[in-house]
Amino acid sequence: MEKADETRKNYWTTSIIALSGIILVACGTKTSEQKNIKFSIPTDVASLDTTILTDQYSYDVAGNVEEGLTRVDSKGNAALALAKSIDVSKDGLTYTVTLRDNLKWSNGDKLTAKDFVYSWKRAVDPKTGSEYAYLMGAVSGANDIISGKSSLDSLGIKAESDTEFTVTLAQPTPYFKFLLSEPVYYPLDQKVVDKYGKQYGTSSDKTVYNGPFMFKSDKGWTGTNKTFSIYANPNYYDKSAVKSKQIDFQVISNANTGAQLYKQGKLDFTLLSTTDLINANKKTKGYTVFKQARTDYIEYNQSGKNASSPDAQKALANQNIREALNLATNRAGVVKTALPGSTVATSFTPVGMSKTSTGEDFATYAKQDYRYDPTKAKDLWEKGLKELGLTKLTLTLEAAGDLAPSEATANFLQTAYQQNLPGLTVNLKLVPFKQRLNDAQNGNFDMVLSGWGGDYAEPSTFLQLFTTGQSYNDGKFSSKTYDDAFKAATTTPDVLEPAKVDEHYKAAEAALYQGSYINPVDFQANPALMNPKITGLEFHSTGLAYDLKSAYVK
Repeated sequence: MEKADETRKNYWTTSIIALSGIILVACGTKTSEQKNIKFSIPTDVASLDTTILTDQYSYDVAGNVEEGLTRVDSKGNAALALAKSIDVSKDGLTYTVTLRDNLKWSNGDKLTAKDFVYSWKRAVDPKTGSEYAYLMGAVSGANDIISGKSSLDSLGIKAESDTEFTVTLAQPTPYFKFLLSEPVYYPLDQKVVDKYGKQYGTSSDKTVYNGPFMFKSDKGWTGTNKTFSIYANPNYYDKSAVKSKQIDFQVISNANTGAQLYKQGKLDFTLLSTTDLINANKKTKGYTVFKQARTDYIEYNQSGKNASSPDAQKALANQNIREALNLATNRAGVVKTALPGSTVATSFTPVGMSKTSTGEDFATYAKQDYRYDPTKAKDLWEKGLKELGLTKLTLTLEAAGDLAPSEATANFLQTAYQQNLPGLTVNLKLVPFKQRLNDAQNGNFDMVLSGWGGDYAEPSTFLQLFTTGQSYNDGKFSSKTYDDAFKAATTTPDVLEPAKVDEHYKAAEAALYQGSYINPVDFQANPALMNPKITGLEFHSTGLAYDLKSAYVK
């Protein structure tokens, strides 16, 4: 990495599969002879507004039609993208960014430093309501703006010219170049955002593009349609590296349908999301397993608000009740029944994402005693009920009903909880993925099956979620022990000492476990079928999962 601290190098090694081992190289293939990649995703795109999008599937699309100052490359480095150079001061607080010459948006507008200033200020503006604004917290002034304490003009970014701007950080952030590859840091064409207002990004004709691909009026995304296409962007600065003229997307919520279309040659990529489907296709040509830095976990509503009943509300504020639910979670059973290829979670931060200063996998180093112990679970459950003056309790478990693994997991847990915890009734609330996101964010749940994928290869991408008041702390719990550990890991002086950073992050994991604030279930893997003739597709375990910039089919 350009001017990176070598002592922190292991932190930034993203797990990437360069898919050459299952590829047939198309030497001398002419573009005109290539067929379009036909790529499926399991749920609808929620938005193309990179300031507000939150889910992986929207990112799979938006990350291929937009770009930031950096882009994670095939070696896991935060490589220069829209930035021609990024110079870092010796104290790590000032970044001077020089943009590439002649950058353009897909509508022909010049892309300048002012587009970054506008975008970043929009992201931290409380009126925007960006759930990813917290990622801007590394920039000086951002957190005070987000909390309404300061004006937008106090944000640490200043345009020096059309092609140069400076960024001032609140404290040294060794992984800042990786943050610059995240959607919330992408530039925006203010003229277009102003034109469409609240409708910006709600369909493909209500935004513009600066990435490898773009939408056209032909086969665009309307906001609700299940098939749409993206096309090579002629204004993209690195257009010679884009190998496909067109990529066709299809939303396929039924994984069986996806597998059949793949076998009929009508799809080049589809996820396998059920046990039966995975077992039936392990010998199918193109079967592969993508190991994501992603954790599925249960959040408990500890806010004292919006639970399904007063009893549920006070029960989930009781640590014995939460610990009983954690101990009654048969994680190995969930994986076997609903999530083949995944592994049992032993921490919130997943395996294979980042390493400690000694080279150990962070998840191994920070492992907690999450275990299945129905006997102890029953004892704590009865103790908790007695403390609350209850003999029985009904809780609702919400999950995405249009994602087969989530539905299967919820069904398994419903049965297991009711068997292990006397007097408990679990009602399932299976809703579309979009609604699950909204309900979690608004606190409209008792228990919700959530998932989080790493945005960059460093533990803070997971652990910052649960600091007090953080927008993704859906359960609204507060732990001073947790907050203090996270703050120590991410601020001076310890942020510059890798071994101490490791210790503080581990303490944060311990605080999550000891308070039973959340319930990690599994580290997710995605079995899939992918046409062996696809070459150049890069899979990243963090950030943009499927980078199609250089992908094509012979």
